[in-house]
Amino acid sequence: MKGIVLVGALVLAGGASAVALPADFPAKAITFVVPFPAGGRTDVVCRIVANGLSKEIKKPVVVLNRPGAGGVLGAREVAEASPDGYTLGCFSSASVSAQYTVPTPISLSEFKLISVVNTDPAAVAVQYSAPYSSLKELIEAARSSPGKLRLGTIPGASAEVFAAGLLLGAGVNMIQVPFKGDSDGAIALAGNHIDAHVAVPVSYQSLVAAKKVKILAVASDERSAFYGMLPTFKENGVDLSISAFHGIFAPNRTSPAILSRLANAIEATMNSSDVKESMNRMDAGWANISGEKADAFLQKQNITYKNIITQLKLNEPQQDRK
Repeated sequence: MKGIVLVGALVLAGGASAVALPADFPAKAITFVVPFPAGGRTDVVCRIVANGLSKEIKKPVVVLNRPGAGGVLGAREVAEASPDGYTLGCFSSASVSAQYTVPTPISLSEFKLISVVNTDPAAVAVQYSAPYSSLKELIEAARSSPGKLRLGTIPGASAEVFAAGLLLGAGVNMIQVPFKGDSDGAIALAGNHIDAHVAVPVSYQSLVAAKKVKILAVASDERSAFYGMLPTFKENGVDLSISAFHGIFAPNRTSPAILSRLANAIEATMNSSDVKESMNRMDAGWANISGEKADAFLQKQNITYKNIITQLKLNEPQQDRK
């Protein structure tokens, strides 16, 4: 990445257990620990995958919600579980940012990433009648009027990192207006109370359909038919690729044989028509990334999140940021 200085790297290594793969694995129910409350986006995505995986392996896959401490409590439970493949974590991109923003973080080096099952790139939207037809035009307007345009975001959430990454990558300054959730900010955008807003594309779906807002670009590596072939940040001069995502993780000591068996089962699960349709219904970006590609994806996201959070001191209280 040229526009973002690469600092640090995620090391998904460690001594794997010598436990061999039992012939009948899995022989009992598998537990997905979700470190957030039931009903949220992470919970819904994880339940779709759990239901599909249960059909694939012919064994129950139970979702266990363990919210608290920004996702750290549930993550800790997985890290300390027996590395036998029966307790897995279904974590979101919050697991990356939490390493740098919570008082007692847990490192992703304590886990093995099995598969990435969902990715949703950051997106920038403006009011439908706004005079900007591209992200490049919005950036030019911000550059000509520094500190004047209002950008909606959510403090402490991925959206704040998205917004900070946009401003850092574009080299511009906007007034960041805080909202409690994506929907609040999107509605404010439609009402012309702010000039731009950063979230994931699904946050704007109904307002785009109603011609209240328009998405200018997404922070993906390339255009995707899933997002209507929208232009990327990079096409608009902002060298940033960043996503909200969900992945399935195992304790770091889990043997390669068990990890391989699980990765194959999850790959088959994600390729099933039922799972694809369920993901589409909730407008979750379908993904099926495992092995070295998954490790590379996570490392890249970790580097990007860490760089943005530390450079702009998003891990400090507002009054301490300078």
